Amino acid sequence: MSVNLSITEICNLALDYLDEAPLASIDDNSAVARWFRRNFWPMAWSLMRRHPWNFAMARTLLPASAMAPAFGWAYAYDLPVDCLRVMPLTVNGTENAKTIPHKIEGSQVLADEPAPRPVRYVRRVENTGLFDQQFTDVLALALAQKAAHFITGKASYAESLGQKTQAALSEAQAIDALEGTPDDPEDDFWIEARS
Repeated sequence: MSVNLSITEICNLALDYLDEAPLASIDDNSAVARWFRRNFWPMAWSLMRRHPWNFAMARTLLPASAMAPAFGWAYAYDLPVDCLRVMPLTVNGTENAKTIPHKIEGSQVLADEPAPRPVRYVRRVENTGLFDQQFTDVLALALAQKAAHFITGKASYAESLGQKTQAALSEAQAIDALEGTPDDPEDDFWIEARS
């Protein structure tokens, strides 16, 4: 569930991990605030790309591009501008359907299947109010880890926070994966073989 924290509040969580004073605002002119302004969104989007977080998932039907690939594939599809990561393409777009051959090249996905092409993807979320609680915790830890040496001058903080970040990320991914109902497999070889 979302926690509705601002960028400043998330950065202050990171500063708490470093035992540092909080920022009054991310827009302060302090060196620490400038560091967080430079690093907050790149770190958040990198973390979003690492896992198909439920809060960042989107679905769309892609039309075929006017320009077909020069060779090798029948169709090219332009990816949405907010796409961070494309999930495996399947015949009908659902998670457990049969995967179709495809390649990502630049900002396009290439495939031999005709349009419209159903696609699931991790989108770039630019509203911190939509972030999941566990994602927010991991983001704060990751920011603290990256900022540790810059802010505290102590390399040991970065090492310690790296271990905490990995543990929190694993736990958050497990919790996120358990939300919702599992998909039924489209075709179950063993059931079909026994029929």
